[in-house]
Amino acid sequence: MIIPEEKIQDKNEVMENKEVVSTVKDNKSMADKLITGFIIFVFIVAISALFYASKSLFLAQKITGAASNPMAGRMSRMSLTPFDIELAKQFMDKDNDGKCDACGMPVEQCIDSGQMQCNMDSKSTIGILGSEHIHADIKVYVNGNTINFANEKYYMKSSFLHLDDNLNKEDASSVLHMHATGVPLWILFDSIELEFPQGIRAYVNGKEISDYRNYVFNDLDKILITDGNGSLEQQLNSITDFAKDH
Repeated sequence: MIIPEEKIQDKNEVMENKEVVSTVKDNKSMADKLITGFIIFVFIVAISALFYASKSLFLAQKITGAASNPMAGRMSRMSLTPFDIELAKQFMDKDNDGKCDACGMPVEQCIDSGQMQCNMDSKSTIGILGSEHIHADIKVYVNGNTINFANEKYYMKSSFLHLDDNLNKEDASSVLHMHATGVPLWILFDSIELEFPQGIRAYVNGKEISDYRNYVFNDLDKILITDGNGSLEQQLNSITDFAKDH
């Protein structure tokens, strides 16, 4: 059977048209892919630029804040004292295996993160170092005489609750600095190796409390600890008012 030449030409033209259409589709598909890739690339670049810009702004604000707030800079450098470290190990590593009893991590890692008690322990009451920053005024009387704490041997023995030096020595002798939540007064007394005689009494804002060692003071509390010798009224009135200046 002989196929007319016209039909052969028509068939060839159809095939050529199909090839052209296929080529156009392929080119369009490639163009779409290029455009999509370009959009994704631009999006990634924009997100990266935004991230680094935000990071730079945050860092600048952090530096500016530290420069304008000396105490904030000081707080960021605070770490546990030798007293704190020993006490933290007693709290968190009772079996002395080098691991925290609550979370199982190396106890040094918990200590390095500012913990005296592991924050994963449901029974912990003392917060991470830096979780609080409040002050209170205190006076301690034994045998009718006040104890002068304005002495190097009493300063910064615990980073969690401590006395600190000051040009005003009455301030240095009177102001307590708490740098974590839930820190009881016994932390201070044990850190400076202060033991009280029997019959000691304690007052907070003029009211007597029973368990003074476990008392966690509030900001600007006025605390009196006395063995009862001397005038209670005079001793209460002798409590300073320097805490508000910190």
